[in-house]
Amino acid sequence: MPNNFLITGRPGSGKTSVIKRTISILREQGLRAGGIYCPEIREGGVRLGFKIIDIITGEERILAHVNQREGPQVSKYRVNVKNVDALSETAIGRALQEADFVVVDEIAPMELHSEGFRRAVWAALDSPKPLLAIIHQRTTTGFIGDVKARPDIKIFEVTPSTRAGLTKRLAEFIAEALG
Repeated sequence: MPNNFLITGRPGSGKTSVIKRTISILREQGLRAGGIYCPEIREGGVRLGFKIIDIITGEERILAHVNQREGPQVSKYRVNVKNVDALSETAIGRALQEADFVVVDEIAPMELHSEGFRRAVWAALDSPKPLLAIIHQRTTTGFIGDVKARPDIKIFEVTPSTRAGLTKRLAEFIAEALG
């Protein structure tokens, strides 16, 4: 049985909400989440960028921002590769040591500019600990394609019809993977 559970779906489909609710259910069962999540930075209803946050410590840094002057450009944002390297490696590494399951929101083009992120994600995928991650929907090549092709993953698509039941199913799969 796979122990790496990947969520995909269109932008705005509720992927991050599914992950947050799944974490909440598992925490109620006494399980500890670790890893990273990357919420939007908004001002006045306008998305300006994204943060990267360590789930265990709460440490946060800028992942990408419209006003950042340096770094690789993805859409209208520039990625702060140094921040992604530092925080993803420490947060995912900490999760592999201290948490019951690992969360990565998300495996997508912005984060992939970081070698540290790639190494940390691969370590999480290779770990016996369950991984709950969001993965970019359209990409089928490169690092994302390699992840999607692994035999130890199961991919779930978030749609309006699957969103409601998916949270409980994911929590059950992760609990079962933990034994």
